[in-house]
Amino acid sequence: MSDDPTTTGGATEADPSANRDRPTLRPADPDDPVQPSALVLPAVAEEPLDERRPWLERRELEAAYEIPGADTPLYLTPGGVAITTTGIGKSDAATTVTALLANPAIDLESAYVVSCGIAGASPATAALGSVAIADVVVDWDRKHRWDRDAESVAGADDGDAAEFETIDLLAYRPRDYVSHLDDRVVETGLRGARSVALVETDETLAYQRRYPDAPETGPIVGVGTTVTGDEFWHGERYAREVDHLCERYGVDPYVTTQMEDAATATALERFGLLERYVSVRAIANYDRPSPGESVEESFDGNEASLALAIENAARAGDGVVDELVSSDPLGIREGGVSS
Repeated sequence: MSDDPTTTGGATEADPSANRDRPTLRPADPDDPVQPSALVLPAVAEEPLDERRPWLERRELEAAYEIPGADTPLYLTPGGVAITTTGIGKSDAATTVTALLANPAIDLESAYVVSCGIAGASPATAALGSVAIADVVVDWDRKHRWDRDAESVAGADDGDAAEFETIDLLAYRPRDYVSHLDDRVVETGLRGARSVALVETDETLAYQRRYPDAPETGPIVGVGTTVTGDEFWHGERYAREVDHLCERYGVDPYVTTQMEDAATATALERFGLLERYVSVRAIANYDRPSPGESVEESFDGNEASLALAIENAARAGDGVVDELVSSDPLGIREGGVSS
């Protein structure tokens, strides 16, 4: 889902009205490379999932670059914050991030990298609109799914036990498909996210109360495992499978689910930059129906919860970026200043 259906050979804006009050696009120059202090990566730049919009609306923009292989243009603020979308899913995210990392006109050696967008979660995890900073990123798609019945599972007492045994770690794997993020960056990001005020809405709280396991209170900021998958799964049975995979890796319970972060982490790791990565995800919907709902009815949550998550992700992301740039927990910048 790109905002650029007609692009060939690099990212441009498809809708001329989208360029209003934005810098003129130009190629990045390898003789004068862009050196951002932070790279912000929402996934989507089109409604109704426009995670990029708050970043472009709230910050002054001084430059915009066409980056071959990227999903959309790279925007730069006077404070050195670069903003672009990855696109939805792991292949899009890996392509965009690799295009940025491999481009000699983009120098990310002194930049922190922040994925920032919406996610799903269990209703028992947190209120809708809550923000989770990931300390672990799991790839949901790299696994075995066995077609077993209860009789074929040794020691299984019921169907649930057999169901759990259908999911297992991939036997032929060079490594576990889990990225453990740097504690210093995660803690700094968490401090930044908690420095801003999240918002709540009556409509979202009313929808949340349809779930008996959901909190009675509004959004909070937390930390935990995020799971990346290209599959649009929904429902309690599949949620148990996700938790089971995380348990096998020793990183359960999962806190959020999304579609890009494992790919972003892999690309950064290949270029030796994984340590400066942080994922900021706000809960837009619960990953199962409320009582009396079908999976189709509950899949998207509602418009209020989606809008709230986009808003709170941007608010928390602002705090995370400012704290990372000013604190510079890894010492990758000289005299870091807030953007």
